[in-house]
Order: sequence, then C-alpha cells, then structure tokens
Amino acid sequence: MRAAVVLFVLLAIAAAAGWWLVTSDSETPPAGAETAPRAARTVPVPTPERSQVAPGEHPASAEPPPNQPEVAPTVPPALPLPPVAGRSQVEMTVRDLQNLAAVRAFRWRFRSDGPEQRGEGADGRATLDLPNAARGELLVEATGYSPFVRPQFATVAEGITAVDVLLTPTVPAAGITLFVHDTALKPIANVRVDAFVLTNESRETAWHHGKALWARRTAAPDGRYKLPPLPAGEYGIRVAATDADGNLEPLLPYSRTFVLTGDNGYVEDVTLEPGCLPAFDLVDSAGAFLDPQQVGATVTLQLRLPGGPEVPRMWVVTSGQTAAMAVGALPGVGPVRPAEALPAGTYSLEVSVAGRLRLQQSVTLRAGERQQERFVVP
Repeated sequence: MRAAVVLFVLLAIAAAAGWWLVTSDSETPPAGAETAPRAARTVPVPTPERSQVAPGEHPASAEPPPNQPEVAPTVPPALPLPPVAGRSQVEMTVRDLQNLAAVRAFRWRFRSDGPEQRGEGADGRATLDLPNAARGELLVEATGYSPFVRPQFATVAEGITAVDVLLTPTVPAAGITLFVHDTALKPIANVRVDAFVLTNESRETAWHHGKALWARRTAAPDGRYKLPPLPAGEYGIRVAATDADGNLEPLLPYSRTFVLTGDNGYVEDVTLEPGCLPAFDLVDSAGAFLDPQQVGATVTLQLRLPGGPEVPRMWVVTSGQTAAMAVGALPGVGPVRPAEALPAGTYSLEVSVAGRLRLQQSVTLRAGERQQERFVVP
C-alpha cells in the first residue's frame, strides 16, 4: 500500500515537470549564458476585431473614429509681409470767398513723389487719406470758381491735418453790369452807352472825346444793363440817359474806367443827377446862323466856369438825321449844343473866329431843363 502511494506521487511529479517543459520559452537562455542570435522566423499577427482595438489606436486599415477631425498636414508658416507705410488723414473745408458758404461740389488732386491721388467733396467737406508727412501740390477745383493751388502742402507726421480752402467765384463772361436810376431811385429805361479802349496816352486825357469802340442805345424797364462782353483790357464807359427816340435827357452822364482781366466783372449802382441840356443859336447881325465855310475860318467855342480852366467839349449840330460833331469848334450850320448834359451853374460862353474873340457872354444853366439861348456874334 505504501509502495503504491509512493509510485503515485512520483508519477504526479513527472507529469508536472513535463507540463512545465512544454509551456516554458525554450529560446530564453539560462541566467549567465551569452545571448545567441535568434533565427529569423515569420510570426503571424492576428487581425484584431474592431471591438478589440484599444482606445487611441488607429490601424492603417481602420476608419477614423466618428466625430474626430482629420489631422491636416503641417503647412510651413507664410513669410512676413513688408510693413505698410503710415497714412495721414486730412480734413478739408471748402467755402465761397464772398459769402463763406460751403461749396456744394468740388474736386481735389494731390501730387507728390508718389502716385497722384484724386477725389471729390460735397457740401464743403472732404476727407483725404494721404501718405504720412507727405509734401506736394494740392489743387482744388469747382465749377464757377477759380482753381485753388497750394504748391507746398504738407501733412503732419501724426494726427489729423486740417485745411480751410476759400474759392474765388469767377465771372462766366467778363463784362460790366449797371443799375441805372435817378436820384429818386426811378429806373432809367433808355440809355446810350459808349465804350472806349484806353491807352497810355488817352488814360489821363478826355478819353470820351476819342473814337468809341462801340456806341449803343438800349432799353431796360428795370434800369439793369448788362454790357456786351469785352476782352481783357482797360476801358472807359460813358452812359447818358435818353428818351425812347434816342434824344438826350437833362441828366448828367456817368463815366468810369474799368480794368477787365478775362475772369472778373463789375456790378455798378449808377445814379444820374439832374443837369441841363443847353442849345445855342449863334447868328450874325442879319440873324443867320454862323457858317464856318462862309466866314472862311474856324469858329471856336468855349464854355467854362468864370475864372476856371478851359474845358474841351464835344459840340453837335444836327441837320435832319445827320449830326456833325467837333471838339471845341462849331461843326456846322444850325443850333449847336454840347454832346451831353452839363451841371447847373453860371458859365462864360466865348466865341472866336480865326483866333479872334468875337463874343463873351455869361449864361446860367438850370438843372433838369432843356434850355435854348440865342446870341448874336458880331
């Protein structure tokens, strides 16, 4: 019996030793032994089921897990852009020089070393975006105004540059406008206008006795007369009141000189004061009108204030529709009158024939009248 038990124990030990030899790694070297190269062999790798893939593992054949963004490929950083030059803001105000009202529409241009810049403005304002601390020519233009130019306009290095522009209105056609009335402010409905070109010689003399550039009769119930456009130059303008038929009225004429540049004009308030329109009948002892051709010499006339200087006057003799004129002399046969109304007062009339004084007569002229006087010349 004891022998049987011993035999069973030995068999159990032998079985355990055999099972250990089968399950142990036969390639693991014993402790202290040198490791020999392992023979190459193919070890099959089992493909795990989807449920066997551990979290975080992504085999090449497996789809990415849902709700996970795909990893984008790495892109190298872009090269840095060059720095942008600084800008300066300009606040522009554009107004009318005459009334300081805002100009409704205008254009601006800025020229410097860089590209030319342009823009528009409205209601008297514009904002310009210019280079920082720039310097160049600023031009502002608007319809009906002379251009504004600032050759050395500069923006500030920091902050906002403010510029106030005043535009000068231009005259579309250079000319002269006259509002003509009498001392009671009643409009003069009919006038005669003479225009003279002034020269260095005529400017300081009686230029209205020279040859007129043009002479025109015109009518305006409101007394507003816009003269025809004139080229640039210096002019003398003479205005006399007439009736509807062109006959002079007893009102003193208006005279003035004007300088026109081509883009300027004048608006004048003209008051014509009362004067006298005298007419003189110069007759010989027989009662016949003096005839310069019959006497065979020049008949000179002088009408001046007593003790005053000699005044050259234009004298007119009218025969039917023809008028003869001469300065300081009797131009024809018949009643003779000055070419314009004269201020009221007492004058001295002198008549000379061939240089010899033949008549010296005092005559009083009355304001606002057409006055007829008769004198016998010995």
